[in-house]
Amino acid sequence: MQHIKRFILVLVIFFVGFTAAGCTLEDDPCSFVSYSSLTVYRLPDDGSDIFGSMPAGETYEVLAYTADGWLGFDPGIAQAGNIGLAHHRWIQLNAVITPFCLSASDLVTLADVEADLLASGGG
Repeated sequence: MQHIKRFILVLVIFFVGFTAAGCTLEDDPCSFVSYSSLTVYRLPDDGSDIFGSMPAGETYEVLAYTADGWLGFDPGIAQAGNIGLAHHRWIQLNAVITPFCLSASDLVTLADVEADLLASGGG
């Protein structure tokens, strides 16, 4: 009985985290849908430059994520030589995440993204 209560508590925590973030994750491929306007950042860091905003109803595939709740995606905009992680743009979920569909995406750090950005000449 105790295990069931813990499992339900974990599910509630994930649901609250995604609800607070303004998006939901979906499987096949791992993607997210914004259900409110979201701020999009250049790096997975709330102190980085803001790339723009994502209107409600947009869907993007998760290409990378960080352990502290950032999702990286291809914004669908050409970016003069930025490839790989340097091309990704980031939204913050405001939660530590381990959804099942993220196992198909790359777990990265801010340092990984910054190194890729410097390597592509975008730093």
